[in-house]
Amino acid sequence: MSAVLSQIPPPRLRFMGESDTSFMPVAEQLSATVLEQVGGRDVDLLDIGCGYGRLAYGLRQAGFGGSYRGLDILREHIAWLKEHFAAPDDGARFGFDFINVHNSRYNPGGLPLADVALPYAENSFDCVTAFSVFTHMEEDDVRTYLRRIRPLVRENGIWIATFFSLPDGFSLATQNPQMRYRLREQVSEHAFVHDPAEPLHVIAYREAFLRTLFAQEGWEPVAHKGGSWLGDPAKGEFQDRFALRKREAPVALAVAAPQPEPAAAPPSCNICGNQAFVPGPSGRMAGSGAAPCCARCGALERHRVVRQIFLGMPIGYLDWRRGLQFSPDPAQHTAWYRSYEVSVYGGSGSLDIQAIDRPDDSYDFITLSHVLECIPDDLTAFDELQRVLAPRGLLHIGFGGAQGRALSEDFEADIDQYGNRHRYGRDVYQRFGCAAKGMGMLAVQGTDPATGVRDVAWLFVNHAPDVALLRGFLLAWDPTLTILEQALP
Repeated sequence: MSAVLSQIPPPRLRFMGESDTSFMPVAEQLSATVLEQVGGRDVDLLDIGCGYGRLAYGLRQAGFGGSYRGLDILREHIAWLKEHFAAPDDGARFGFDFINVHNSRYNPGGLPLADVALPYAENSFDCVTAFSVFTHMEEDDVRTYLRRIRPLVRENGIWIATFFSLPDGFSLATQNPQMRYRLREQVSEHAFVHDPAEPLHVIAYREAFLRTLFAQEGWEPVAHKGGSWLGDPAKGEFQDRFALRKREAPVALAVAAPQPEPAAAPPSCNICGNQAFVPGPSGRMAGSGAAPCCARCGALERHRVVRQIFLGMPIGYLDWRRGLQFSPDPAQHTAWYRSYEVSVYGGSGSLDIQAIDRPDDSYDFITLSHVLECIPDDLTAFDELQRVLAPRGLLHIGFGGAQGRALSEDFEADIDQYGNRHRYGRDVYQRFGCAAKGMGMLAVQGTDPATGVRDVAWLFVNHAPDVALLRGFLLAWDPTLTILEQALP
């Protein structure tokens, strides 16, 4: 094992959202996956889409004795690694290369791969990796990479690659509602995307098409491990992983004739997938005139808006967090978090939000909607939430109608049947003294996919740089979201 490790990449480069403490465990898991597939051998390895070097850090920590070349289209990340990665005992075993290849999402000014010379000789590598690369790539580009990289790989060499792969019977109308990314549009016979306005955010392919493509380009699947993204939290890895062995020669296979695209699916609940809705509490209808309450899971507009926003969180931003939720609420998918606790007022394990019986820094994520309105001393409650929130913590609060009022109001007694004592306004950041606490804030407006109604989620962070991180990801990955307010301490 390397005696000296160089500094890890700074947060601004870690687009997968790892914290300082979670970076190396993630890197070590990636390297364990690779070393298991190659039988622990010290191979010559090419890491396509190396990003900010997670696999390289993990391999070095594991005592990898082979050679590693990282390749990426992200100029700034490669430049940082070239300057900062090397440790005293690395020698020349690790290297990083920038290639100016076009990608409409990550490098729109680049050239087609077919026009770019790769800086490697034929038969240079025993193993190729591509983690979270083909999940953001159109099918013609996937084919080009499989074809261009093949000559660089030695006989019986292995390519370890991840995809979002779909069962043959998949359709937009029948997809599992627990999928991490709900697919909204079929863009070809084989491909589906999460966000039609930003198709390379998440692009998924039918597994049968991928296997045909592998064979046509001279690759034979020797292992396949399904990922949890399709809605099964028991599967440890997020994306679907294939191990492909280089074949002696590509084979010619017929591709099925294109089929008509299916009709657009009717509006559905993005929490449970149900397509039947009923009036809300007291017979209420949504502002759009549609029935707002999911007949299966009971979710309302605000629950589905929160789910929509959290679906856009960076991969890896939530899964290490210890979560706490006040009051029943279907908006969160508990499998996204390392642990998850729910406090129901008057129920088993109930916590007093004005005096939370937990040590400081106990949770990395806390969520509550329409709860503080009922708390007599809401200022103390907010102080308690911030106390038990860890330094990299994220606090989500739903304030009913706050965006429509300039100032918050307090009342001596309950003002409605729900026991509300407060009506919040756009001054919540100032009201709760967030700047003095060192907290940043984003007010994110989203659209309910079932009714078309818009609502706002208020996100407070203890780690102020997370404001820019979340803003960038949410706006890039779901252009229907709007940042209404942003505040920094």
